[in-house]
Amino acid sequence: MFVDQGLGVGDFKYIFLAEGDSWMERSAVLQGSLPDFFGYYMDSLHDPVLIINLAMFGDELRRIGTVQRKEFKYWLRQFKYDAVLFSAGGNDYIDAAKNPDPGKGILHSYVGGGAPTDAKSCINWAAVGELRTEYLTKCFKAIYDMVQQSQNKGIPILVNSYEVPVARNAPAVKEAWLYNAYVKNNIPPVLWPEVTKEIFGSISEELLSWTDKRPSVSLVPTRGVLTPAVPGSTGNSGDWVNEIHPNRDGWEKLAPIWKKAFDKARGLPV
Repeated sequence: MFVDQGLGVGDFKYIFLAEGDSWMERSAVLQGSLPDFFGYYMDSLHDPVLIINLAMFGDELRRIGTVQRKEFKYWLRQFKYDAVLFSAGGNDYIDAAKNPDPGKGILHSYVGGGAPTDAKSCINWAAVGELRTEYLTKCFKAIYDMVQQSQNKGIPILVNSYEVPVARNAPAVKEAWLYNAYVKNNIPPVLWPEVTKEIFGSISEELLSWTDKRPSVSLVPTRGVLTPAVPGSTGNSGDWVNEIHPNRDGWEKLAPIWKKAFDKARGLPV
């Protein structure tokens, strides 16, 4: 939510700091975003919220935890927040599948021939392990430590669990992500659903590790909530506006879950 002219911080019941990728994107006008619909939902409950939104479409945790740390640290000093809304890690996985040359990222390549026997064998698990230990775990720790070293020490950090998408040629602006990665590495379409489940299962493991010995960090339980897109569709389908982003119906389903997670983090009955 944006501050209308004439309103001050005191006019809002809660103040949140949002950081991360396109699920938190502040300028995703056409597809919407979680903060938009979370704000609308809170307003409908007469709990007006101010969301300071630092998220950027396409941002990776590797960037948020390194290059963008100064901005995050700056805004931590500006207000005493009620929670941090955080969504990151998904782009790191997807970029590691899509951007490198075939066989150079977290997916094995079958461009030169050969056929995978199952979904697990399509994934370079050593590369996944390196992505997690050398980048994601360390970068989230940097973000967490900044919160604990600020005036906002101990506030809830609510982490997006994402949802398992359907790999399909349904791009946002220019490209489809998983679809392009699978085609590029010549992974048989029959294996795409299971490969996607394996990738997002690994993402879940990484996100869950962030909560270890960090009582203020919690995952928002949104897996299995959205209606999947129809395989082979190329546009808005189910609760998805494109391959990896919910549509407005999807956001409306997710917003109350984030509210419950916020209440639970504060020790309220849900």
